[in-house]
Amino acid sequence: MVLLPRSGSSGLVASAASSRTTIAPCPANRRPFLPNPSLKGIFAGSGSASMSHPYMAQKLVELTQRPPEDVSLLYIGTASYDIAKFRDKQTNLFSQMGVSVESLNVANQHVPKEKMEDAVDKADIILVSGGNTLYAVDRWEYLGLDELLRGAAHHGKVMAGGSAGAICWFDGGHSDSGDPDTYRLAMLDQFEDGAATEDTAYNPSSESTSSTLEGEEGSARSSHYADGNTAEQDANSEAWEYIRVEGLGIWPGLVCPHYDRIQSNGVPRMTDFDSMMKRHPYELGIGIDHHAALEVDGEEFRILSIPGETGSVIPEDASNEKEDAVPGVWIKYVDNDGMLHSKTCPGSGKVTDLLQMLEDPQKHLLLDEKVELCRKENPLLKD
Repeated sequence: MVLLPRSGSSGLVASAASSRTTIAPCPANRRPFLPNPSLKGIFAGSGSASMSHPYMAQKLVELTQRPPEDVSLLYIGTASYDIAKFRDKQTNLFSQMGVSVESLNVANQHVPKEKMEDAVDKADIILVSGGNTLYAVDRWEYLGLDELLRGAAHHGKVMAGGSAGAICWFDGGHSDSGDPDTYRLAMLDQFEDGAATEDTAYNPSSESTSSTLEGEEGSARSSHYADGNTAEQDANSEAWEYIRVEGLGIWPGLVCPHYDRIQSNGVPRMTDFDSMMKRHPYELGIGIDHHAALEVDGEEFRILSIPGETGSVIPEDASNEKEDAVPGVWIKYVDNDGMLHSKTCPGSGKVTDLLQMLEDPQKHLLLDEKVELCRKENPLLKD
């Protein structure tokens, strides 16, 4: 495999961070990330499961420090090609809470720069859908939306999403963007007229229930998986591979959503993420269970877990490891001897103790050559 270097996330620089005790060891090629205090967000393993749950929706609104009726949420569904069903799944609850919800639909049409600027400027929360991360980030870069989103994050808007909507805010992620079922024409063909064609205010009466596909990373045929052993691929498994995709680089790290799940290729994400980490040994890995999320509020972080759901983290007082496992977040790193280490993330702490950025992204942030094949198979709409 040929791995190509690229630039990575940027953070504030201060010598004080070097003396801190980080959650994962900080080698010479990385340094603790000192965030802009304005940076806020919630990044979930599954956007569909999290953003439709009252617990997670409430946490997201609380980050704005405003009552729901004074909050404006902008939904960007590029990764799921602006298909209305997926928008409704993730925004219906916010509308019921009194939040003003609008969509910015750029996957299948040209949108003038000034309209994108206006939509982003009005939003308090920017919620990105799950789906094909590679296509979404490429489309944003083509339209210039990527720079608007980076600017919004650094000006205190709350960034959010699950699956692809979590990966996109970081340096990169463990992605199913190579799954043909997530390609644009295949998705639009399956859902026919379900793609939105205008920038529209959310209409709860338009909610579709025509399909069970969630339209996000890891949801095509996922089943619960929490023990870390190799799963037997069944006869219906599809032949595609996970790839490392790039994000916007607002926060550093390599993110794996749906960490405790298996997808349609029959390969557990936690197992494949370990392999990816060995191919990208300079990065810090962040595995987020399907029903968990990483919340960042300036210099502080917290792990969120949907009550009553299971995951991959086994509590110390568990009587039944499989049944008592709860949703959580894992930190992964490769040491100087090439050994992979995994540890559960603490429930809360300082962002600078959790996240680490590369000292020399041009040298150590490596790209996956399989990305170009995926781009050819799922070509970007250029209008």
